[in-house]
Amino acid sequence: MNQKIIGLIKLARPQFLIAYLIVCIGGLVVGVRQGFEIDTYVAVYSIIVILISAIGVHYRDEAGDWAAGYDIEYGGMGVIREGTLSENTVRLLGRIISFITIIMGIVQALFLSLSKNDPILLLIGIPIFIMIVLVNYLTEEIPFGHEIITAGSYLAVFYWIYLAQSWNVTTYVFFFSIFVYLIVFALVPYQDIGDVKVDTKTGKKTLTRKLGLDRVGLLSIFVGLISLVFLYLAILN
Repeated sequence: MNQKIIGLIKLARPQFLIAYLIVCIGGLVVGVRQGFEIDTYVAVYSIIVILISAIGVHYRDEAGDWAAGYDIEYGGMGVIREGTLSENTVRLLGRIISFITIIMGIVQALFLSLSKNDPILLLIGIPIFIMIVLVNYLTEEIPFGHEIITAGSYLAVFYWIYLAQSWNVTTYVFFFSIFVYLIVFALVPYQDIGDVKVDTKTGKKTLTRKLGLDRVGLLSIFVGLISLVFLYLAILN
């Protein structure tokens, strides 16, 4: 039983949950910096929705990668490979958690629309819904999907936490959100470096595998530096 609990915690990928939480805090800090007041209850609910959503996606991603043959020898959290939990169990749990997340998100979006006549969460919820439902296809099958969609999830988190407060999107917020997207995009290929040999063997579609270590390193540095330009633009506004 203890092994299964540890396996469930590993599958949630706590390191990425912390990263999402940091972006959540960033979205709130950006609002406070502009003189907006935080609705604590809305902020807490938004964070819960975001973290539960990430857990559901992580579970389904683990099952999807295993089914595709990417993590048979190395990679992922190793929970399915070690036999702690079965692929079907992990996938089912991921689907249940994602379903709960979608319901919670719809409730929050409807509440904002009805209480403040602000349908913004309903609007941005559409692409987010597509990302959650089709995450395995989008990250594994479309060109550069692994990098674009992963970075896009952090952008979605930033705007969800910010817009849930019914705050206006200013030029400052826009530029800062691009900075968030680009800095994450720069880091995604870097985190794939450790898996490059296995990804090459299994044919996983990542920029690191396609470009090689030297070129992907240069790309990450370049994108990271470009992200700073948008951070400077945000500060100037």
